[in-house]
Amino acid sequence: MPAFRCIRCGYTSFKYSTKCPKCGFLMELIPDKLEWSLDKEEPSIWRYRQLLSPPIKEVSLGEGLTPLRRVGGILIKDETRNPTGSYVDRGSSVLTSCLKLPKEVSLGFSQDITSSLATYLVKAGIKVKIDVDPENVELTELLYLSGLDVEISYGKGIGIVYKSPYMIEGFKTIAYEIAESRSDIDGVIVPAESGVLAYSLMKGFKELEEMGILSSPPMYLAHHGGIVTELIEILESQGARIVEVKAADALRSLIQLARKGIYVKPVAAKSYSLAEELGGNKVAILTGSGLRKWSHELEQKPLTPLQRKILSVMKEENEMTAYQIWRKVDEASLQGVYKALSKLVDMGIVQKKSIMSKRRKIRVYTAKGWEKNR
Repeated sequence: MPAFRCIRCGYTSFKYSTKCPKCGFLMELIPDKLEWSLDKEEPSIWRYRQLLSPPIKEVSLGEGLTPLRRVGGILIKDETRNPTGSYVDRGSSVLTSCLKLPKEVSLGFSQDITSSLATYLVKAGIKVKIDVDPENVELTELLYLSGLDVEISYGKGIGIVYKSPYMIEGFKTIAYEIAESRSDIDGVIVPAESGVLAYSLMKGFKELEEMGILSSPPMYLAHHGGIVTELIEILESQGARIVEVKAADALRSLIQLARKGIYVKPVAAKSYSLAEELGGNKVAILTGSGLRKWSHELEQKPLTPLQRKILSVMKEENEMTAYQIWRKVDEASLQGVYKALSKLVDMGIVQKKSIMSKRRKIRVYTAKGWEKNR
């Protein structure tokens, strides 16, 4: 049975709660044991399942193992590559897998969090109702949610539990992945709003240090205006450094990243901007893009000649990468093949999944339902 501890006062309990019964602050999960172990063949955060709370049933969409690479000379951890385009998917997977949930769940609206958690709840077979405040909703999010098998109503809603011990457990896997990839970093830069993500990473790095895997790197919180929360103050007391980032600098970084094909929100661009300012070998966490597909009626459209050619090639193989398909398709660019495959996935004709190959996460495609579309 997992144990939970208050981040502020240290109160412990074996009963799940998002708030400390004693002081009302955030709770975190106390690991049962810390022993570095990973499933190298698992292309998701569940490669660290021995370091996470035991799941009731794993609910995964291939979240995690996001790219750690240099863009414009800056090391980035690109969380836009998660299934719904946000690091929140990590927490949604752990929460949905480990928390005993009712058959029906009602959610309020919160940017990124709603889309992520609703997606995973639907994957788990749970009926979801979302209360959307018309005055506090992004169009892209609403259109995305409208394509899910959820009920949408209009009202203030009950909010979403982002500050959950299980969310923290999912978020900390970013630290695990950084440690698995590199040991030569001299800092991690995290966009700071509530401080939950930064605390999760600090928790992950402390666990890695306790296991003798990696010394905790310095943490920098990219902050701009707003309120410095008590959690951020706790992080500062534990060694994190709060650095103000000007809005103009964040916007410049946002545009710079977009020109390189990475689309992030202004809050995510803060970490990249600060990494440029600080220099060194620091990792900037790019938290998410907010760009999501909402075209869910593609199955009504006829197949294009390229889509039919791709499906014909895929009939002969079990699993293929986009590159392998491109090599067998005449008179089409690799980018064109990627776009056609994306549409076929949206139609439900082709399935995609991630697998591990030579220590890298790669995406493979499998054709299904081709005969129905000939």
